[in-house]
Amino acid sequence: MEPSKWLPAGFSLSGRKSSRIAQSSSFKDFRSRFALRSLSVDLNDGEWKFYEGGRREEPLLLLLPAETGTAESMYRLVLALSSKGYHVIAAQHPPYFSVPEFVSGLDAFLDAVGAKYVHIMGAGMGGLLAQEYSSYRPKRVSSLVLCNSYCSVTSSSSSLVQTAGEVVSPMYQITPAFVLKNVFLNSLRVETIQMSGSPEVMEALEFVVEQLDTLSQPDLASRLTLKSTAMDYPEVRISQDKITLLDSLDVTTRPDELKDELYKQFDQAKQAFCRVGGDFPYLSVPDEVTLYLEVHLRRVGVFVNKPQLDVSQ
Repeated sequence: MEPSKWLPAGFSLSGRKSSRIAQSSSFKDFRSRFALRSLSVDLNDGEWKFYEGGRREEPLLLLLPAETGTAESMYRLVLALSSKGYHVIAAQHPPYFSVPEFVSGLDAFLDAVGAKYVHIMGAGMGGLLAQEYSSYRPKRVSSLVLCNSYCSVTSSSSSLVQTAGEVVSPMYQITPAFVLKNVFLNSLRVETIQMSGSPEVMEALEFVVEQLDTLSQPDLASRLTLKSTAMDYPEVRISQDKITLLDSLDVTTRPDELKDELYKQFDQAKQAFCRVGGDFPYLSVPDEVTLYLEVHLRRVGVFVNKPQLDVSQ
């Protein structure tokens, strides 16, 4: 299906900011208060791009977007959590073409921002990469929140795997950007998402599609390569009582098979649900997601804005 056939009137893929979220006062407020920062931390030609907020003396919560997302797709969580005092970074990685490269890059990025330990919320493939990182660096990862994520990429019903299968994995790096972008657009299965009937879910989708247009060919090729080469069922070597599975209960593009595998893999993890949220609940129902993140962080020992006892009385 051509993307232009399901996009709302007035919306385009030309790169101009035309989605409803991009025109919203909250997004304009975010852009006025938070600068997009870039860090080159290793021999990779690219840079980590990120937004940072909150008190740096607090433990770091790192937000990793889904395969179709950018650091900006987490902006509502950055606004909400930083205003409460939490130290939060929403980041997108430069083009890496293997999991070990990603792990080394994230190590260098965390060193550069001064974070010895990290709590990670990963959405979609960001959650899979968070699992991979914690399997390599269990002592550095304090806790995980996996949002609409998965622990395997081999599901026969995975739409991204099916559409990406038309291009052989080693060829991603030389495949034109518009071809790779269409792989991601087709994987969103918008006709399924429209079944939710939620304006907020569709607005989130518009914004994510718009953000796709900001990704370079190496960015797109990297994400498809990582998705197709990541290890199935990474050995997450942290206690499951420090893991929360955060999911939308309405229609998403993640196959039920992948969801069931995740819940089987983490059967002792805490569970949190958004009744309506779609694939990107951090954009469509940010207040719910923020609340769940606060509950998770408090449960694993992260408290901010502690009341001060008056000892003068």
